[in-house]
Amino acid sequence: MSRLVAGAAVAVLVAVSGCTSSGSVSDAGDAPSQTRVTPEVGGDAGPVVEPPAGRMDALERPVAQKLSARLAARGLTLDHLSCPRWKGRAPAVLTCRGYLDGVVGDVRVELSEGPDGAVEFDARLEAGVLATANLVERLEDEGYTDVDCGPRPAYRAEVGHRITCRVREEGRTTYVVATVTGTDGSVEIADY
Repeated sequence: MSRLVAGAAVAVLVAVSGCTSSGSVSDAGDAPSQTRVTPEVGGDAGPVVEPPAGRMDALERPVAQKLSARLAARGLTLDHLSCPRWKGRAPAVLTCRGYLDGVVGDVRVELSEGPDGAVEFDARLEAGVLATANLVERLEDEGYTDVDCGPRPAYRAEVGHRITCRVREEGRTTYVVATVTGTDGSVEIADY
């Protein structure tokens, strides 16, 4: 049974039976033994993407400052924001690149004119990043405890990408797999 969430992972059992060189079953016992292969938690985050070396401009700095506080609540660190050149007019919508914990995501910046004529903005992370904290929270909401989805605070939200998480369920340690179903970080969770 699978469940929709925002990230996770899995484990494998391999049945092994002992054989002698003649091909007969060894004296190890009548039933085959099972060896648990422990999966590695986490997923392929891809290469770490370094933020640009240059400074952020007069628009990017305040947007990044405001957005950083929101992202910190999700366990993410915004290292840099890179926006296309803004022509100084509002209303306008910009799609910027946010460099977060080694991955890159799309940030939508909406600029509007305030009542006093000053430019106001709102920014949100739209696509490309799956926050590990969101995945952990989702799994905890599903009833899992002691959730570990790897050491990375963020993974690429690339459709088909898989993240393995170690969880406790009903007093036993098990694994689940989160398969990314959307670039917004939505995932489908399944047992390993």
